[in-house]
Amino acid sequence: MTRVKDSNAEHEVVVIGGGIVGAAIAEQLQSRGHQVLLVDRDTPGNGCSYGNAGHFATDVVLPLANMQTILALPKMLADPLGPLSIRWQYLPKMLPWLMRFALAALPGNVRRSCDNLRALNSRSIDSYDRLLTRLELQDLMTRKGALTIYESRHSAKKNRATVERLRGFGVEIESLDRAEIRDLEPALGENIAGGLFFPKTAHTVNPFRLVQSLVSRFCAQGGVFLQQNVSGVQTLPNGTTRVALADGSALRAQKVILAAGAWSRPLARQLGFSVPLDTERGYHLMLPEPGCTLSRPMVSFERSFVMTPMEEGVRLAGTVELAGLEAPADNRRADILFQHAQSILPGLQSQGAQRWMGFRPSLPDSLPVIGASPKNPNQLFAFGHQHLGLTQAAITAELLADQLEGKRPELDLTPFSITRF
Repeated sequence: MTRVKDSNAEHEVVVIGGGIVGAAIAEQLQSRGHQVLLVDRDTPGNGCSYGNAGHFATDVVLPLANMQTILALPKMLADPLGPLSIRWQYLPKMLPWLMRFALAALPGNVRRSCDNLRALNSRSIDSYDRLLTRLELQDLMTRKGALTIYESRHSAKKNRATVERLRGFGVEIESLDRAEIRDLEPALGENIAGGLFFPKTAHTVNPFRLVQSLVSRFCAQGGVFLQQNVSGVQTLPNGTTRVALADGSALRAQKVILAAGAWSRPLARQLGFSVPLDTERGYHLMLPEPGCTLSRPMVSFERSFVMTPMEEGVRLAGTVELAGLEAPADNRRADILFQHAQSILPGLQSQGAQRWMGFRPSLPDSLPVIGASPKNPNQLFAFGHQHLGLTQAAITAELLADQLEGKRPELDLTPFSITRF
């Protein structure tokens, strides 16, 4: 990839953050004729985008903030290996975020979050079709839908109201009995009671290769990637932005886009905004020799994790841990995923299993920040996509590029404004 050595020139657009969201934005702007520099502390896609479940989860329109989650908090605190856990040591620092989370869980706020998540997700696949077709990367998205697996009939009854609610938001869902779901995925065990099929979702066979490919094409078209840690941002008197780098040099940007994921909060503060951004730490276990074959992502309803077929094997991903950016990984959270998966896929093997942990950038209402700063239209934001960064990256790029160019975006970006907090 091209790297820049002279960082003193003024750049038309600087995108901070080389994950799937930043990469999609940089490529989108480059394809429209803008001169773009993409900067990240690491190689592109090597952060949260590296280890996600690979699922374009267009069906996920219900926010994490809801009364069911609030009522389950005591149990979460008691179970460090549960689907959603909070480390006791981090709880005091997390309290302001949790208070906003509780407010976001009020019925009216939940409804608004659902509407806005649906607005983004319903446009996701079409936006990826445009992106991947333009770059001739269609092989990186597989459209075979996704499954939710029930291990008991009671679970199906328990989930019925949620299924009807999702259908009310326009999510297409087919109910399957035990035989039908095992016809789709023969590797499933005898203990499966049934499930749901989501035909309008998709998955990528390699989320890391997806980001790397986007940045490679971006550079081939004249874009520039700079591997440097951004240490600060400063608004200059003429409305441009000074982007300070850890090596002591700086960039000057006519327009800057902050898409640094979980590391966006301090940079947003320097641009004048206090944002309640924290992290959902996610874990995965990659099985290079799984011993069984899957065709599409499968979500366990009871166990709350995802099993996705990929080029390098089967990825077991999921769980949410609230513990910030500094605490060491709890590898038990990755290892337990194999125990859960083997209960559903009896032929599953763990030889060569590889653990991973990453930081999902999360806001209390489950909505990302997308749009221009009301203080300076030359500064734009695209972060906080929580566990839907992969799903929403391409549509975020199109919306933000339209706004940067002075066009009316396809969606009203007011609900995603950085000033909503």
